[in-house]
Amino acid sequence: MAAVSVQVREAIVRAVEEQGLTYQATADLLGVGYATVNRVLSRYRRTNSVEPMPKGGGWASPIQGRIADLLHEIVAAMSDATVEELTSALQKRARIKTSRSAVQRALHRLGYSRKKSPSWQRSAIPPSGGGSVESSARASRR
Repeated sequence: MAAVSVQVREAIVRAVEEQGLTYQATADLLGVGYATVNRVLSRYRRTNSVEPMPKGGGWASPIQGRIADLLHEIVAAMSDATVEELTSALQKRARIKTSRSAVQRALHRLGYSRKKSPSWQRSAIPPSGGGSVESSARASRR
């Protein structure tokens, strides 16, 4: 959902405060939801501003700098490993606690694509060719 522009926020305040429209009439007129009108007016009455709040913080990834370099080394050494295997190796070598998804995001930042499943070796016996299911079923009855 896109943020509501400052112009629409100002129009919400004008419609309700100056023109006396109801919240629902304002929402219908401007093509926004009732809850949006409620939030904008609540913020306006609390702060006397319709400017959006600054973006919140969040958790910083522990996989930066030296640890990101270590992850790059692990990927170079274990080029065929899954994200789960890389996560385990990084936790052991860097002595950090992190999640598979954090390693996945760090790999993306470093320019790597993901590997979904472990590698598997092909059978040394080549597949039999040409036979149908019916012919193999007939052969097993003999």
